[in-house]
Amino acid sequence: MTAILQVLGDPKGYKSARFVIDGKEYRQRFLALAIREWLKEGEIIFLVPDSLVTRIERDMEEALKLLKDRKKFRKRISELLEVDADLLIIPSVGTYTGDYTARFEGSIENTIVFVFKELVKRGFNDIYADISTGLNIFTTAMIEALRKYLTYKKLKRILQGGDKITSKLVFVPQILVENQAVKVELHDFDVQAFFSLPDASAKEICADIDTKIGISRKYDKFFKEITGYIRTLRMAFNGIKYNTPLVFYHPGIIDLDIDAEKIEREFMKIIDELEDLKEIFVSDRTITVRRPVIVSGNVVNTFFAISMLSSIIDFWKSLSEPEIDSILKTFKSLYENLGLEVNSRFLERDIETIKELAENLKGEKLLLELYPSSGKSKSKDKKRNFFAHSGFLREITLVKKECDRITLRYLPESIKDIRGWLDDPK
Repeated sequence: MTAILQVLGDPKGYKSARFVIDGKEYRQRFLALAIREWLKEGEIIFLVPDSLVTRIERDMEEALKLLKDRKKFRKRISELLEVDADLLIIPSVGTYTGDYTARFEGSIENTIVFVFKELVKRGFNDIYADISTGLNIFTTAMIEALRKYLTYKKLKRILQGGDKITSKLVFVPQILVENQAVKVELHDFDVQAFFSLPDASAKEICADIDTKIGISRKYDKFFKEITGYIRTLRMAFNGIKYNTPLVFYHPGIIDLDIDAEKIEREFMKIIDELEDLKEIFVSDRTITVRRPVIVSGNVVNTFFAISMLSSIIDFWKSLSEPEIDSILKTFKSLYENLGLEVNSRFLERDIETIKELAENLKGEKLLLELYPSSGKSKSKDKKRNFFAHSGFLREITLVKKECDRITLRYLPESIKDIRGWLDDPK
C-alpha cells in the first residue's frame, strides 16, 4: 500500500501548476494529486491542522461547530478541495487570527503522535511526503511522525532481517502564478532501526496529572498486563543479546504465547481516547482549544516495544525442538540479521564442546557429569558462567542423545534462577 502525505495550507491559496516528474508534466492543483497520477496508484492523505478553521470559516459560531466535530470539519474541507483524498484533522498549536482569534493550547507532540498512530493503523509500506506546503511546524511534525513510523515498521521484522519499506520526501519550489511549470524533486528518506530495548513507560503517556490519573485508573488492568509483557520483552531481548538460545525453548522461562496485535489495538484505543480529550472556551472574539499534553516519547516507545515483541514472537513460533544443530543454525541466522555475529562464534564454540563431551553418551545426563573428573566442579558464580557459556551452564543443562541426535533442556528447578538472571543480567 502506498500513501501520499501532504500538509494542507489555506485551501483557497493553491494554484494549478504543471508538475514535472521524470520529464513528464502533470497538471494538478495539488502536488499529491500529481504524485498519484505519476505513480498510477496511492492513497492521498491531507493533514489538515484544525487552525485552518480561521481560513475557511468567517463566522465564529460556525467555526466552533467545526472544532467540536471532526466529521463536520472534514466535510467542509472536502467541499472546498473537491478531490478524492483522506482528510485527517490534526491538532494545532499556537494562535491564529482571522475574523476572530483561535488559540490552541497543547503541544506539537500531540500532532506527532496523531500522525504516527494513524500511519500505524493504516500500515503503509511505501510513503511519499510532500514537504513544500503547509505551515513549517506541521510539516516538521509530519516528518518526525514519519521517522518514528519507519522505525516502528522496521522493528516489527527486525529479527527476520527487516521489513521492506520505501519512503521519499517530495519538494517543489514556490508556485507564484497559475499553470507555472515546477520540477518535482524526490529524495530518499530512511532511518536505521537498531536492536536495542525501547525505554517504554506505557502509563506515562500524558503530562497532565489529572488526565494521567484518570486514564491510569480506567485502564489499570491493561497497564498491569502491558508491564508484564514489557518484562517478557526485556527477558527475551536479553536472551538474544547475551546469547542464551536455550531459554526460548522453555515457556516457563519466557512465555511468548502472546497476542501482540491485541495489545497494540488496546493501546491504540487508549491513545485515541486521550487525543479526543479537549476543552473549548469562548471569550469575546477568541476560541481557546485546550488539550492535555501527550508525551510522545513514551507513547511511541510503547509502540516500538510492542512492535519488537511481535518480531520476537514470530521468531519464537518458528522454533522446533531444542536439537543442538538446529539451535546453532537458527541462532546463527538470527545473529547475522541483528549484526551480532560475535554471538555466533561463542555459540558455535560451546555447542562443539557439548558435542565432543556427548560423543559416547547414551540417554540423558547433566552436562556437568560429562566432564572428566577435573572439570566437575560447580560454578562459584552461576550467573556469570551462565552468560559466559551461551546459557549452557553445566550444572543446570541436561544433555540427551538418541542415535546421533542431541537435544538440550534445563533442570526444572533452575527455571526461577534463569528468569532472574535474564531479568537483570548485570
